[in-house]
Amino acid sequence: MRSIWRSAIAAAAAAAVVTGLMGAGSAYADHDDHEDGHANGRSYTVGLFGDVPYGASGRIEYPRLIADMNDANLAFSIFDGDLKAGGDGACTDALYTQSLEWFNSFDRPVVALPGDNDWTDCWGRYGPATGGFDPLERLDHERQVFCPTDQSLGRHTMTVRRESEEPGYEKYRENVRLVEGPVMFIGLNVQGSNDNLPHAGVDGENRPASEIARMAAEHQEREAANIHWLSESYAEAKRLGLKGVLVDWQADPNFNNEQKLQPAQYDGFSGILPELRRQVLAFPGQSALVHGDSHYFKEDKPLKYDNGQVVANFTRVETFGDGNTHWVAVTIDPNDPNLFEFSPRIVAANVNDR
Repeated sequence: MRSIWRSAIAAAAAAAVVTGLMGAGSAYADHDDHEDGHANGRSYTVGLFGDVPYGASGRIEYPRLIADMNDANLAFSIFDGDLKAGGDGACTDALYTQSLEWFNSFDRPVVALPGDNDWTDCWGRYGPATGGFDPLERLDHERQVFCPTDQSLGRHTMTVRRESEEPGYEKYRENVRLVEGPVMFIGLNVQGSNDNLPHAGVDGENRPASEIARMAAEHQEREAANIHWLSESYAEAKRLGLKGVLVDWQADPNFNNEQKLQPAQYDGFSGILPELRRQVLAFPGQSALVHGDSHYFKEDKPLKYDNGQVVANFTRVETFGDGNTHWVAVTIDPNDPNLFEFSPRIVAANVNDR
């Protein structure tokens, strides 16, 4: 999402190409001229999903979910990570190839973000049958497969901006943003499994000390990149006078320690969460965080001011996953003071007693 600013002519040409591909539902990279059909006050809907497919049943249900989303006239969709269940086999190249085929069967554009089951856990967190891979090599492979250019996935694509286009952040192709009408959408590589910050003896961690240190160093570098992209993107949203920002990542950040974890199980979010809170409080419009990881639909307002009052302009949404192969729609209505309306979408054919 780090494209160097193009000339006005090139930007207009790129927007025209995307509009031609997508029709009335065009999304586009950061432009000063909001001339697409959604910028003039009309509402539009974006699909949110992740943590699918899980297991053999999930692989049967996943095409039904895709068909349901294809029928929904979405502007685009965002996948918040986890291409498989943690214990559902190893992270072979076939996993990413098959996932790419599924993403490209969506009619409208798809932005695919990484999940911990896709890379951080590929060393064998869930047993020998799931291991044998270097997590950092798998992340690099995932970047090559899902974000090799400034285009999204899907049958029809859209142009996005990648952090990799900025000096010093070249490896972070997965960190992305785009503007659609009055909203900026930001995608970040923030992971479950404590955002790849391991501690010996915690959550079955049994790797050598040298490997734990290597992963901790990766976490720290990536966290700095995530904070940079988040803060810069919010600054751009304010500069453009946008009404809202939606942030999407994989990890359940355990707001207010709702999962009753020990500190070493979630200290990997001790940098990104305060930065998110700072940006939300400084932004005059609506903010939302969408994530997966814990596998059940949730919508709440977990942020509070120092005096204990709820931060009203922030909403957290968790998407479905695991045995519930469904999705969430977010409708952006520029004329609604709340801007975002989240709605769980149940795929009827995927409701069964397993």
